[in-house]
Amino acid sequence: MTLAFSYTRLSTAEQLKGDGKRRQLEKAKAFAAVRVLVLDDTLQDIGVSAYRGKNAKFGALARFLELVEAGQVPRGSWLLVESLDRISRDKIRLALPIFLNVVNAGIKVATLLDNRVYDEESIDNNPMELFGSLLVLQRANEESETKSRRLRETWEKNRREAREGTRK
Repeated sequence: MTLAFSYTRLSTAEQLKGDGKRRQLEKAKAFAAVRVLVLDDTLQDIGVSAYRGKNAKFGALARFLELVEAGQVPRGSWLLVESLDRISRDKIRLALPIFLNVVNAGIKVATLLDNRVYDEESIDNNPMELFGSLLVLQRANEESETKSRRLRETWEKNRREAREGTRK
């Protein structure tokens, strides 16, 4: 039977109060059931950001990537993610190699939000698929950049108001 690794990521532990973890796991289970895949749902990074690639350096994803690189994940296996932004929200030049290293190792990457499957054959036969993945990765980075900038501005305002004694 073919293996499928469901990768679930939430940027903060606080997000466990929401529905993200359940939603990501349920989509992976449904996908695996339709394709008769053996699902490993232990690949989880809870409270690990993908914005600066922390998940690919230190998290469960990092361990998975090491196994892929060592040839310990069988070719033909699947990596199931809700969207490519679960893998990375880093700059495109850093995010793309992570994605391509997995695909080039013979692992199929399925994005469950849009039901896309990226593999060696699909990218070779339709390079426009790669452009679509680039757009998703770029959008994810831009969203994270915007959130980071807004948070930084809020903290700067709070510190300024505290210094001036005008903080409410």
